[in-house]
Amino acid sequence: MIGLVDCNSFYCSCERVFNPQTRGQPIIVLSNNDGCAIAYSKEAKAIGFGQMCEPFFEVQERIKKHNVVVFSSNYTLYDDMSKRVMAILNNYTPNLEVYSVDEAFLSLDGYQKYDLLDYGKKIRKDILTSTGIPVGVGIAPTKVLAKAANKISKKNNGVCVLSNEADIDAALKVFPVKDLWGIGSAGTRKLNLLGIKTAYEFKMYKNDKMIQKILTKTGREIQEELRGVSCLEMQQVEDKEKIANTRSFGKDTYDKREIREAIATFTTKTAEKLRYQDSVCFGLSVFIHTNAFKDIEQYYGVATHNFITGTSDTVKMIKAAWHVLDKIYRPGLGYKKGGVILNGIVPKNENQMNLFSNDPDSSDKLSEVIDQINNRFGPRTVKSAACGTRQAWKLRADYISKRFTTNWNELLVIS
Repeated sequence: MIGLVDCNSFYCSCERVFNPQTRGQPIIVLSNNDGCAIAYSKEAKAIGFGQMCEPFFEVQERIKKHNVVVFSSNYTLYDDMSKRVMAILNNYTPNLEVYSVDEAFLSLDGYQKYDLLDYGKKIRKDILTSTGIPVGVGIAPTKVLAKAANKISKKNNGVCVLSNEADIDAALKVFPVKDLWGIGSAGTRKLNLLGIKTAYEFKMYKNDKMIQKILTKTGREIQEELRGVSCLEMQQVEDKEKIANTRSFGKDTYDKREIREAIATFTTKTAEKLRYQDSVCFGLSVFIHTNAFKDIEQYYGVATHNFITGTSDTVKMIKAAWHVLDKIYRPGLGYKKGGVILNGIVPKNENQMNLFSNDPDSSDKLSEVIDQINNRFGPRTVKSAACGTRQAWKLRADYISKRFTTNWNELLVIS
């Protein structure tokens, strides 16, 4: 059996934990630069909001009319709350796959003696009590069925267990095929042409070759998963092939110094993620591009630096990132977005060392000490001067909440 725990309206729920006066009110969270709406509470969806990436300026009048509470994306808060949820889930299984910031798969092999419905309720209560985040729990024999069970749980007191064939078939007969994990709108249209409207009809469809033809191998795996055959294995953190940090700038940026600060900041964050999962990388790519929404000369610059040995050293990686930036930067252009992508990621204990060098420039010990300080006193309490202090390139965030859990100066005040 496999469980899927999914946080309900995660961004909105994080904001509500520290702003309890918003309980019962509709909430919308905006994307980078306050550009679009990307997350909605159930109250916001109930009054007609919910279109993904709807431009903020187009819905401002409706927001005022319905007294909707608006927040800018607070990724520092969301990331920390996500880690707290995942830390709790680690107590319930030795095999956890963190699938995204707000959901994770739990392997429940060997849990046959447990009442899985009660176990799901216990998980849900523990997370809600410890973090304030409401979650849905779906438990079933395969990942695809667990995803379906999780969706059903939203209307079933937060927990749904599909453990036998009769319960699975009954659920799939009323489960739209369009809501299946991995199908998408294009796949739905193709299945509809075959007369397949429900997940049960997809499961029972006999022409496997036709499914392979129109939905490729992925579609066949989904079909097998509906039949109770596990095709999608649990994955570990170290199986991730890339780590990236990309952001839009608050304005079109012409100053190379500001872009260097941004790239140094992105590199610092990716290096921290790399060390957090005890890995190293052999490659680092940097990209910058102009504003695609303006009628100007468009430019997309990207290049890669390869390391002789794997590294997670922030100082070394910033030097490499700046070296790449020097190659791709074109003066006179206004850049709107940039990012850093790490590739060639392997576990640190599998790092291939250089026979001819002891790598005297390595600052691994320094990075470890900085991580310890930042873990204790808050993110980026200590950082490289390369990241700058003014950071004029930073995103626009007019509705940003405080970093309640990671900054001593922004703790929740109770009066």
